[in-house]
Amino acid sequence: MRRRTRPSYRHHSFGWTACNFLFLINCPFFTQIIVQGFVMPQHHQHQQQQQHLILVGGGHAHAQVLTWLHDAARPAHLKVTLIDPQVAATYSGMVPGCIGGYYDDSPDDDNTKIDLVALTQWAGIEFVNDAVVDIDLERQCVYLQEHPSPLYYDAISLDVGSTTRGWTTTPGAREYTIPTRPIDALVRRLEDTRWTEDDDDNNNNKPVQLVVVGGGAAGIELSMAITSRWRHILTNIQCTILDAGQQLLPSENEACRQMLQTRLNELNITVRHDAAVAQVINSHVVLQNGNTVPFTHCIWAAGAEAHPLSGHLQHQRGLACTPEGWIAVHPTLQSTSHPAVFAAGDCASIQGLSRGPPPKAGVYAVRAGPVLLQNVLQFLEGRPSKTWTVYEPQEDFLKLLVCGDNQAMGFRFGIPFRGKWVFEMKDAIDRNFMNLFAQENLPDKSRIQRGQYNTQQYDAMVEELTLLEPEEAAMLLQRSDDGVDFQQTWRVLRAMAGDTSYREQVLHFVKQSTASTVSHEIV
Repeated sequence: MRRRTRPSYRHHSFGWTACNFLFLINCPFFTQIIVQGFVMPQHHQHQQQQQHLILVGGGHAHAQVLTWLHDAARPAHLKVTLIDPQVAATYSGMVPGCIGGYYDDSPDDDNTKIDLVALTQWAGIEFVNDAVVDIDLERQCVYLQEHPSPLYYDAISLDVGSTTRGWTTTPGAREYTIPTRPIDALVRRLEDTRWTEDDDDNNNNKPVQLVVVGGGAAGIELSMAITSRWRHILTNIQCTILDAGQQLLPSENEACRQMLQTRLNELNITVRHDAAVAQVINSHVVLQNGNTVPFTHCIWAAGAEAHPLSGHLQHQRGLACTPEGWIAVHPTLQSTSHPAVFAAGDCASIQGLSRGPPPKAGVYAVRAGPVLLQNVLQFLEGRPSKTWTVYEPQEDFLKLLVCGDNQAMGFRFGIPFRGKWVFEMKDAIDRNFMNLFAQENLPDKSRIQRGQYNTQQYDAMVEELTLLEPEEAAMLLQRSDDGVDFQQTWRVLRAMAGDTSYREQVLHFVKQSTASTVSHEIV
């Protein structure tokens, strides 16, 4: 039975009309899911009540949904609205490269942004440029900061990301540091930072003491990107990473950590462990052990914290969240407490997985997109949840870090790799994702029938080269010279993710090569 929760006249706010994808290597090489059967026959559609789907936030998952749920494919009775306080969504995967100077460093650079206005206009989706301040989960309506009238929904999905942990609660952090979230603000504030004084020819010798609070991937990558970019201009730049833990990259093996440490040493980046921050004053970071660390510039990259909206909904509206404030969802991405609510990306925490919720990484949001689309449509159609698609995030994923000098480093299957080819691979992955939203690459809606959703993702068109033999593949992954073809290494890594036997053979030769190298060093 179709679920009818709201009369159609309650959807008339703002004059709306009725018709109104970091990369996981082990996913299929060609991901294309055609979702059909969600629409009743044409002659019955006039009997159906109008439904309203609200998407809160233009995150990685929602951005993909916008390209699939356009007015030619979605049911004629379904209206879709996107709400976001920003008119463009910054793709986090390209931000370190932008900060490192590899892309246009303008804060308005189109290379790193998804134009939500243009995308929603193309899709026939209403875009409300505003912030959500409250959601009445019982009446199923959304309250906005600037618009007085609430918006009613039949289903709602949240993809609002996260904030920077501890930035609002650590004394002095808000006043004296630059947070990594929101991402677009980070780029703008770093570009506005006066690293040098233009009218002082001697300023390049003035010490620049950069302190990065947070020893996670974001803090490490930002440290390398900023230092490598500015060390050729500033002759006296020093960078210190404050890590509250015992070691960097605790989930990786010693070989990966050693490769990272080698690069940090090359850039003269210092790491201080057990360096939890107590407060920040105008020129020093004060640690909980009483020590102080001086700075001229301080970036707060202390990891992810739940978005304030989810905390509000948890305490004021009864939305099920984890103790940390993440929205609790089933593996179907449906809220564990309110059936009409869905969530994806950083703001969500998937419950019921044998390995526990996945970490906060953009690659998981990208791969959640097709699952979110299918299950929201099934919910609106009134289909039982036992028929829905279950999202099964991968246990491990490819980690790529920009490390300066047109290079990147990566870690996968315990293998560390670094070089220009790694940056080229990362750049190709990022650009493939962003190309999904370019106007010239959007599908021809005149060729699409209702109920057909082509959820092809960013790696669907990767060139499939002839697969190397395991021993040759192992040698290739360990090379760092400029002669490596990143397409070939990408092919190897994808094959290792999908073929256990091939992966084990490659790893065998990698270990054999490593042991031989160590043996020669000892001799």
